[in-house]
Amino acid sequence: MRRYSRMLAMSLTVVAAAAMIWGCSGKMAAPEAQANQEGTKEGANEAAKTDEEQITLRFLSYAKSYEEIEQQIVDEYHKQNPNVTVEIEYLTNLDSKEYLAKTDVMVMGGEKIDILMTPSPTHFTIRAESDSYLPLDSFFEAENSKPEDEFNVIYRVKDQVYGIPAEMKYGVVMLNKDMLDEAGLPVPPVNWTWDDYRDYAIKLTKGEGANKIYGSYLHKNNEQVMYGITSAQKGNKYFNEDGSLTFANPEFAEFLQYRYDLENTDQASVPLADVKALNLNYYEQFFNGKVAMMPMLTHVINYIGDQNYPHDFVTAVAPLPLWDKNGEHFNPVGATIYSIAKTSEHPQEAFDFLKFWCTEGVMMKGKTIANIKGTSRLESAERMVGGFKELIDMDSFSAYFNDEKWVDSYEDFVPPYQGEIESALLEETDKYLLNTQSLEDTVKNLMERGNAIIKENQ
Repeated sequence: MRRYSRMLAMSLTVVAAAAMIWGCSGKMAAPEAQANQEGTKEGANEAAKTDEEQITLRFLSYAKSYEEIEQQIVDEYHKQNPNVTVEIEYLTNLDSKEYLAKTDVMVMGGEKIDILMTPSPTHFTIRAESDSYLPLDSFFEAENSKPEDEFNVIYRVKDQVYGIPAEMKYGVVMLNKDMLDEAGLPVPPVNWTWDDYRDYAIKLTKGEGANKIYGSYLHKNNEQVMYGITSAQKGNKYFNEDGSLTFANPEFAEFLQYRYDLENTDQASVPLADVKALNLNYYEQFFNGKVAMMPMLTHVINYIGDQNYPHDFVTAVAPLPLWDKNGEHFNPVGATIYSIAKTSEHPQEAFDFLKFWCTEGVMMKGKTIANIKGTSRLESAERMVGGFKELIDMDSFSAYFNDEKWVDSYEDFVPPYQGEIESALLEETDKYLLNTQSLEDTVKNLMERGNAIIKENQ
C-alpha cells in the first residue's frame, strides 16, 4: 500500500505540474488540456492498480488434507483484497518434521517465502531465535495495538513476537458414553481428579486377550508422562518459575508411578510396551471401541465425524483430571504458530493476511478453537461438530468448553534447547514404564541430563 501511495502521489504531482506549464503558456486549449490531464490520471491509477494486483504471497504448508477448505479461505481473502493473491504450497501432509527440514533449508538458501508455520512452541522458538522469522511488534504498533490485546495466547522470544498462534488445541479426555452407561458411570464433572480417572479406568476395563477392552489409553508422547506437572502448575511443564527443572517436583514422580500402576498393576490402561511394539494409532484404538477413555488434545474431536473411523457410539468429553480436587483448572495449550519468513518481499501484505488467517480463517476452517480475544471457546468448538452432533454428548461438550474456572496454561518461557530436554524425557521415562529402570534412577538421570543440557547451552 505504501508503494502504491508513493506512485500515485508522484503521478499526480507530474500531472499537476504539466497542467500549470501548459496553462501558463497558452499553447493548449483548456478542454483539451483537461481531457489529457484526466487521461493521464486514469492511466496512472490503472498502472498503480495493475502493479498492486500483482502481489503474490507464497505460503508453505504441511496440511494438505485441508487443501479444499483452505482454498476457500484464501478465495475469501482475495475477494476482500483483490490486489493480493495467496498461493499455498503443500510440502507434506501432516508431516511437520519433514516440512521443517525442507523449509529450514529454503530459508537459509534465501528463497522468497512469505508465510511459514510451526507445530509447537519448541519448534517455533528455535527458528525465531535464529531470525528465520520477522518480528511482528512494529506491525501491531502501526495499528495502535498489541498482540496480547487481540489474542489470548502469545509467545515472545527475545521479548518480541515472531508469530501468531492459531488453531488452538487443549487437553481433553474422550469417553465412550455407551461404555459409561453400560458400567453405570456418569459423565465426569469438570472437577474430577486423577484418582477418579483411575477408578473409572478399572471399572471400564473388561474381557481378556485379543477381546480385552481397556478403560484407559495413554500414548507414547511427552505430554502423557507430564500430566502430574501440567495438572498441578501453570506454564512451561519442564521449568519452574525459578528456572529449575520440574523433574524433581513430587508430582512428576507421582504421576509416573500412577501411570505404571494403571498399566501394570491395575491392567486398566494399554501397556506402553504394546503401544510401542504394535505402533498403535490412538484414533483407531478409541473409535474401534478398544478403549473407553483417551486423554488427548481437542483436535481429535474432528475425527468423530471422519469417515475413516466409522462408529455409532456417542462420545462424551471431560477436562483433563485435576491433581487436587480444589486446585486450579489448568488446561495445557497446543497451537499452530504462523510467521512471516525473513525472506518475504511483501511483509506488510503478509502480516495483513496472517491476521485474517488466524482469526476469520480459523472460524471458517472450523477444525480447531480460535485464539481471538473475547471469542467464546464454545462458539468456535461448535463449528467443529456441526455435521456430526448426533455422535457427541453435547451436554458434556458444553460443560467442558464453558468451564468458568478454565485457565489457559502455556509456555511463556521456551528455551531453544527444550527439544533436547524433551528427547531425554522420553528416553528415561520409557525405561521406567517398560520396567528396565527404577523410578528413583529415572528422576536422577533426568535431572542430571537436563541440567547438563542447560549448562551446555548457557
